[in-house]
Amino acid sequence: MRHKSLSYALAAGLAATLTSGALAQDKTSIAWGGSNPGGVMYYMVGVAGTELAKDLPDVNITQVTTGGSTENAKRLIKGELDMGIVYGSHVYMAQEPTGPFEGGAKGDMLRGVAMAYQGPTYFVALADGGIQSMEDLAGKKVALGPPGSGTVFNCSNILTALNLLDKIEPQMMTFADAGRALGNGQIDVLCQSSSPAAAVTELAETRDILLLPYSEEELATISETYPFYHQGTMPETVYRGVPATELPYTTVYWVAHERVPEDVVKRIVASAYKRQEALAAGHKAWAQMKPDVENFEKLGVPMHPGAAAYYAEQSSN
Repeated sequence: MRHKSLSYALAAGLAATLTSGALAQDKTSIAWGGSNPGGVMYYMVGVAGTELAKDLPDVNITQVTTGGSTENAKRLIKGELDMGIVYGSHVYMAQEPTGPFEGGAKGDMLRGVAMAYQGPTYFVALADGGIQSMEDLAGKKVALGPPGSGTVFNCSNILTALNLLDKIEPQMMTFADAGRALGNGQIDVLCQSSSPAAAVTELAETRDILLLPYSEEELATISETYPFYHQGTMPETVYRGVPATELPYTTVYWVAHERVPEDVVKRIVASAYKRQEALAAGHKAWAQMKPDVENFEKLGVPMHPGAAAYYAEQSSN
């Protein structure tokens, strides 16, 4: 009897192992690129992986730490990622390819899932530092962000459009270091491409700061030079003592590789909208998520069929 029981036990264990293996094989793995710890994209992907797993036990979302938008787009193009958070400007440039994608493969496999959020690019000075306008940047030490970051990309574009890039003394440093350096008088201005940014928030708690205003002409020049920027208003509640300010904004998208199965994307998108409130509680940028199909497709590639199917169903209900 002991041998018979042992045989049954072994058979049951083997069956369980085989079943477990089959379930593991049936799971769809999604490698999703965000950014480095401390970045908006990093936290967005992290909270999404946790929340979406509640509805999708057969989908294994892995958060991939990256340098941010540029790296996400490049790794999607190479097939190293399944999803990523990517600037609309990078989707657009990858179709040429130009800018940071020059010399690489065309990004025609990128597909839209949703608008993730919109972010402004702005220059911060101390209110008593004597710098009052964009023109005053000439000859000044300006922190543009960490090397290879989307912030450096956006700040450099704007300075180029306004014919100022060759007139400043660019400084490459982390956001936290730039905030401290500005407060200590080691630099004159810092540039930031998202809001609220922790470094600017912390600086504004101890010093009076100024967001350099853009004239209507400057905003128009930026949009004409780089059509992926549009004018928007940063509300007065973002930083202490800073009024509502008109700034150049760029749209950031949640994108997928075309190879991700339609049904998987459709179910992921459905779960994201179902849980949008919880996602936004994890990181408030998720509160801005919306289809934005028309604007995305102007960048040169279509929506993912799974996302398109979900939006079509919602619009018909």
